[in-house]
Amino acid sequence: MNTPEIWNDIWLRTDASAEFRAWVKRESSGVRGRKIFAYINKYLGNSPGIKTIEVGSGLGVYSFILASRGIEAALMDYSQKALSLAERNFSSAGLKASFLCLDALSDLSGLKGKFDLAMSFGTLEHFKGRERLLMAKAHFDLVRPGGLVIISVPNRLFFPHEILNFFLHRENKWPLGYERSLSRRELLGLASEIGLRDAELGGSAFIVDLVRYFFVFSGTRFLKKISRFLSVPVYFKDMVSPLDDLFGADIFLMGRRPLPV
Repeated sequence: MNTPEIWNDIWLRTDASAEFRAWVKRESSGVRGRKIFAYINKYLGNSPGIKTIEVGSGLGVYSFILASRGIEAALMDYSQKALSLAERNFSSAGLKASFLCLDALSDLSGLKGKFDLAMSFGTLEHFKGRERLLMAKAHFDLVRPGGLVIISVPNRLFFPHEILNFFLHRENKWPLGYERSLSRRELLGLASEIGLRDAELGGSAFIVDLVRYFFVFSGTRFLKKISRFLSVPVYFKDMVSPLDDLFGADIFLMGRRPLPV
């Protein structure tokens, strides 16, 4: 199961600043980031006053990137430790954001329809069954009509992650609570269930993901705690591949809340 206490402990054991810098560098101009920013520009353009919220934000990598581009960002997580680390990173870069210590499955009525974009990266896979659907629906509810939803999750077809997950679970050494990767079909199913329109799917850089996981495997030898890898700021420049959207380590759903008829 996943609880705020589990994630507070995870973030206490993470070298957040090193990991954060590496991921901001990659996502700012990488394969996944380029596709996401192109989708945002297509539907939101450079309109003034764009407001975004990152659900289950952790350190808020994408919120940081968007805030650096002048967008009003909010980070929401039920781990106060994660938000404290995120606020430190934003402050050190001279960036402002809102930091909301909230459970996305709680009553969010005061926030519904307040944002132009609701997004999450590595959040939905930690929920199952109806809770997973409700988490996806929370993204939808947070945006105004015409607003965008972006949900990125581990890809079930990226075999290195699935192998690592299997062995660490077998040895009772998986530290990240419940996690189950999703398929492209499941993401499209969620888009349909919550009512998204203009849905598109994308994937991260497959070749570079493979290289990253080589270091994961060599560092963990299958049995060491993965949290040690999380503190290693390894950076590789993304390379585009025709296999990205199908086999990349991360797949992501992008869609719009429909406008009233």
